[in-house]
Amino acid sequence: MKINKIIEGCLRKDKKSWDLFVQKYSKLIYWAIRKRLEASGFEYNQDDIDYIFQEVFLSILNGDKLLQLKNIKTIASWLAVIASNKTIDIMSRKAKENERLMQDMPDFSDDSFRQDIEKRDLMSLLSEVINSLSSKEKIIIGLNLIENRTHKEIAGITDIPINTVSTTIVRAKEKLKKELTKKNFKNL
Repeated sequence: MKINKIIEGCLRKDKKSWDLFVQKYSKLIYWAIRKRLEASGFEYNQDDIDYIFQEVFLSILNGDKLLQLKNIKTIASWLAVIASNKTIDIMSRKAKENERLMQDMPDFSDDSFRQDIEKRDLMSLLSEVINSLSSKEKIIIGLNLIENRTHKEIAGITDIPINTVSTTIVRAKEKLKKELTKKNFKNL
């Protein structure tokens, strides 16, 4: 099927056309994401790449971005730019979330060596626990703890039932508390 027909089908939200579009441009999108991540110096893992990949295609499908394509001959570079921009947006948001987590940490203003070590250990543990969560849990807990969204707002944003959102938040917080307690961070 020619790309013009695939795009027309995508604009009609035709599943077969969309599947062909994703299949045709997946490698390009992955390449653009990796290239941007490597050039930016962001720390990332395969979950980050997969999440960004999904977000790129969702933004194209749900945002009707294909309507913005002016010249079919430039689709590859156009998609690479979209993937690159989405990568920067997501990784910048992730960096801000990490920064916010750091700001929400207890103040270890005393310069003692022991407290510095405890702070580094705590941050390492928090990162480890958060990274052990599924992508869905990371998104939900991030919206709740980082962006201070209510359970109802998160349910609306993610299209996940509010009870599932609430359960996910409770379980993630319990897991975090359990790991902190296990590592003797009891007073936090």
